[in-house]
Amino acid sequence: MKTKELSLEDSYLKECDSSAVSVEFTDLTVDKTIFYPTLYGQQNDKGEVTIDGKTYGIVDVWTDGDYIHLISLDTYPQDLTGKIIHQKLDWDVRHIHMRFRTALFIIAGLAYKFYNAKSRIGQTYDDKAWIDLYIDDITQEIVDNITTEANKIVAHGVDVNAEYADSTVFPREKQMLSYSTGTLPSEEPLRAINISGLPLQADYGLYVKNTDEVGEIVIKTSMVKGKVDKRLTVTLK
Repeated sequence: MKTKELSLEDSYLKECDSSAVSVEFTDLTVDKTIFYPTLYGQQNDKGEVTIDGKTYGIVDVWTDGDYIHLISLDTYPQDLTGKIIHQKLDWDVRHIHMRFRTALFIIAGLAYKFYNAKSRIGQTYDDKAWIDLYIDDITQEIVDNITTEANKIVAHGVDVNAEYADSTVFPREKQMLSYSTGTLPSEEPLRAINISGLPLQADYGLYVKNTDEVGEIVIKTSMVKGKVDKRLTVTLK
């Protein structure tokens, strides 16, 4: 048995009921959850769970590969197995990470589309994110061009969709492999994010439904030995 990840099916689901599987002090596992763990560079969700009328704040979420663990600062009752657990997200935290994740995907796709550049989507935080673009002799002009094109995609309001397929038959697997410095995830079915006009990318992060939710993308650069560094810091307006 694994924890069912409802966020991958509907990242806009803000509340749900579940059953407790196990508990150990401040660590609770459930049969299904809306909470996304720290994974693939995306920071964990926060929120709360309610058990028998008492609310526990969720400050951390992690996965052991099978179960997702909901961590509270308060100790849970230790006889919870099978009990109903009501979950509620801190939506503001979830949504900013979805916006940043989508922005990073757009930037990475444009870098590959225009400069045949690989990338590594880094980390999302509550107020910023970062991404590494592997472009030889990257210049501020290149960064400005990517920023301009990224904000065009945001302004046009392009739908963001997830596609699923077995990795052995996915017709654009080669494209996805060439897009990133990583390898295809081992999970089956393979989940690919599709924004019209950009290459597909295998990914298990969370995204907004439409690029118009992202907001204006601002990319900040730094200099290393007089050259623009490959690591870009992203903020949103």
